[in-house]
Order: sequence, then structure tokens, then C-alpha cells
Amino acid sequence: MNARARVAGRGGGPGVDVRVTEGRRCRRTLEVSVPTGLVEAQRAAVTRKYASRLKLKGFRKGRVPPGVIHRRFGRAIEEEAVERAVRNACDEAIASRELKPVSDVDVTGVRFEPGNPLTFKATFEVRPAVPLGRLGGFRVERPRVEVPEGAVDRIIERLRGEHAVWRTAANGRPQPGDAVTVFMTRLDGEDSKRDDSRRYDLVLGEGQALPDVEEAIRSLAAGEEGDFEVAFPDDFADESRRGVRRRVRIALLSRSVPELPEVDDAFARSVGEFEDLDDLRERIGEDLERETRSRAEAEVNDRLMRMVVEANPFEVPESLVERYTDAVLREADDIEAEKLDVLREELRPASEFAVRRDLLASRITEEHGLHASPDEVGARLEAVARKRGEPVGRVRARLRESGALETIERRLADAKLIRFLRERSEITEPEL
Repeated sequence: MNARARVAGRGGGPGVDVRVTEGRRCRRTLEVSVPTGLVEAQRAAVTRKYASRLKLKGFRKGRVPPGVIHRRFGRAIEEEAVERAVRNACDEAIASRELKPVSDVDVTGVRFEPGNPLTFKATFEVRPAVPLGRLGGFRVERPRVEVPEGAVDRIIERLRGEHAVWRTAANGRPQPGDAVTVFMTRLDGEDSKRDDSRRYDLVLGEGQALPDVEEAIRSLAAGEEGDFEVAFPDDFADESRRGVRRRVRIALLSRSVPELPEVDDAFARSVGEFEDLDDLRERIGEDLERETRSRAEAEVNDRLMRMVVEANPFEVPESLVERYTDAVLREADDIEAEKLDVLREELRPASEFAVRRDLLASRITEEHGLHASPDEVGARLEAVARKRGEPVGRVRARLRESGALETIERRLADAKLIRFLRERSEITEPEL
């Protein structure tokens, strides 16, 4: 769609002529025509700037005639005048049409000849108009809330491991769960020409070493060493090493075995404020059920939000999708450069959905007044202050300085948004 407008020139002169073309994915192209008079005004301003700063032989500073300035710096003055005219006209054209760029403004095709208007194109993406259609009437089934069988026992076993006493074992060979200290030396390749021995402290069976390395260690007794061929597995994280074989010498320096505490009332009291083992098991079960229920509610919220987004389609700017993807990739700084483009393409659908979800959530929040109120924010800050034992004012100032106050306000608004959407849809229980 094309639209033409005339923007009043500064100083009351003839205005800037602007034609706007709407493209796909929120793209806008401005075709701008700037009257010669506005360019001349910029040229005069640049000339005055030069005159105020120049000091030439035979002239007092600030008193150099314009003709002299133009003879010496005409080309530079012309370029700066055109640059200023383009920048001002572009800003005025964007403001006059109430456009809000979300990407860099790409200016192309700048043309200016004395006596003719200055023309150029400016292309950018704008924040999309987000429609609000269907926001309710959805049906979401809540996931079944079940604590996995044996989950309580697994947590108790983990607690036993955390409270184990490690004893040095002089005899026998290492088993999964034992802690070992080894020296490993590479025997092949260029690196083997120098001292490449390294000490490692490992717990066997926890994936801290290659499977072949663990198998080799388990064949040794404390004080023994041996030469082994080990291979990197086919699913190794570094693709360049998958299937690569190495000759290494492994020396087992020491082996320690855990002595696990008995699972009884004394053990329960040693890990926390529990009366006995039954109290420990009950509290663990309650925590697991609460976590499972919380995950189920989060899944309901995610499903409902996805339904709302799919029911209110709109295009999103490419620049926002790229910006979101860049933020995700910054969290994974160990990715090899050659894999970034592939991963970026894989992330694109999820990034586009996330941008659409955030824009829609913001639109609903604005339309229905779901922002966190000062009282709600104040109540949350008071709770934080009580927990930390600090004055509310000090907590507020510190959170504002760190940016965490905005996070609190956003989370409160997000919670109100979810309640708003859930009230307009049906959340059902899973069938037995």
C-alpha cells in the first residue's frame, strides 16, 4: 500500500514530500523528496560552523568570508549539508507518519543536484499492529499429577551419597560409585613427544570420563598402571573426535569407597529438622507432589498461551526474530562457529513464536489494564524486605538500580495475564 504526505519544513518553508510503501513482515519504505531550500539552509548552517572555527592567515577567527570557505572546503560542506538534510528529513518523515522503527533505518539512493530536490529512500521494519480476536473459549486438559514410583527412594539414596564417608581402599578394583585419582599420559600423536601427563579425580559411573577410560581404570588396582587404546564414542559432543582412537597410559594412584549411612531415624534427623524416617519420607513426598503440580500448572499455562497466539495470527518483523535468536545463542557460547548458522535456522520457528507471544501478551496487558499496580509491587517488596531483614526503601532502591524491580513488575503482570486468560477458558482434569 502506498501513501503520500507532505511534512512542513523547518522555518515555515516548503515541506518534505514523503511516500510510504508497506511491504511484507512489517517493512516500510519511505521515498523522500527534500526541497532545495532546506538543503541550502543546511549548507548555510555548515558554512557558519566552519567560519566560527577556522583561523586562516589574513583573517580574524570567525571572520573568514563564505566565499573563501567554499573555495577551500566546498566538497566537505556539500557532503555534510546533504547528510544533515537526509538525517533531519528522515526523522521528520518517520515522526510525521507516527512510525516506530524496530530495526535500523537503511538509507539508500541518495541523489542531489543543485537546483533539484534531494531524494532518497529509507527502509526499516516497524512494530506490528497486534489484533485482538479470540482470547477465550479454549479447552485445556491439565496433565496428570503423579509422583513417579520410587522417586522418594531415589532422593533418599542421593541424600545418603551426600552424607557418605569416604574411606581409602587398599585392595580390590574400582567399582561404579568409587572415587579414584589417576594419572593419564597420551602415548601417540605429536603431543606425546612432550610431558602430557595429567591428574584426574573422578567418581566412576557418573559420566565424568569416556566409557573406555572408565573400563580401563576398573581393570587396575591401586598402584598399578597399564597401556590402553580408548575411543571417543559416536555421540561425543565434539564431532571431530567421534570414533577417534587414542593410546594412553593410565596409572591408578588411589581408590576411595563411600560408606553410606543407614537409612534410619538417626539418618533422617542428620539431614534436617525431621522427627524420624517416616517424617522425612512424608516431607519428601509432599515436596515432590508440589513440584509435580507446579509443573502441571505451568504446562497448562503454556498450552493455553499457545492456543491464544495461534488464534490471533499476525506478521512479526524479521529484525525482532533475529534479535531474539541472538539472545538465545548468547547463552550457548560454546557452540562452534560453523554450526551457528544451522542452529540459527533450527531456532527460527521457536524464536518467531516467542516474539509473537511476547507482542500479543503486551497488547493484551495494555488493552485490559493488567499491569502490576503500585500496591501489588509494594506488597511484593515488603515480602522481600521481611525475608532479608532490611528496610523496604533500601530494597526498592537496590532492585531499581540492578533492574530487578522491572523483572518483579513484569512477573506480576504476567501472572495477572495468565489469570485473565484462564478465567475465559476451561481447564479440565485428565481422564482416569
